[in-house]
Amino acid sequence: IPGKEMGKKEGAAVFFGEFYSDWIATLQTTLLPNLRRAVEAAAVAPTPLSVQIDALHRHLDLYYSALDRAAASDVSQCLFPAWRNSLERPFLWLGDLHPYLFSNLLRSFLDDGSEEEEEEEEEASSSRRAKIDRIECGLRLMVPALAARARDAQANFPTASAAAAEEELAGVLADANRLRRSVLADILAAATPRQSAAFLQSLAEFLVGFRDEKLLRKL
Repeated sequence: IPGKEMGKKEGAAVFFGEFYSDWIATLQTTLLPNLRRAVEAAAVAPTPLSVQIDALHRHLDLYYSALDRAAASDVSQCLFPAWRNSLERPFLWLGDLHPYLFSNLLRSFLDDGSEEEEEEEEEASSSRRAKIDRIECGLRLMVPALAARARDAQANFPTASAAAAEEELAGVLADANRLRRSVLADILAAATPRQSAAFLQSLAEFLVGFRDEKLLRKL
């Protein structure tokens, strides 16, 4: 993705929309195919798998850093993103995917009884599940708190200055992004390399799927 910095409010939504299109294109045409090939070759060469996991994780982190800068420029464009299509918008929470989606996606791999997990020691498997439980416990605390902050900022808008309200909402969105990044990092730390690869592949396919032209034409 070309190095881009968020502009001022005029045209900021258009600018970030271009950034997001470039970001999705890189995910679809480069990072996702590379991860798929690494998964197929992991039985004989596990090192490339970890390289591609790191590359896709960095790509996600790049997006959230850019989203933070966009929110600082104009938080309204991030809370009501014009660059998101009608398939994506129902999944959005404070500007992006709900963090519960990440933990639910990983849990689907832990609950499917894969051969790899069956071969693991029971203690290691239980420890991994306990880590996911702790991640979800943190979400149950943080998600309502962030939602309440957003509601309070919007409710106080008539009595507070517009600048103060925008600053608080930008802070809420930045904290929501920080939570999403933290959950992603915790998931990758808790999962095995194969589980991490499967998780990131499914997440990438989920994001890319929103841009399916055939599906969008049916709406």
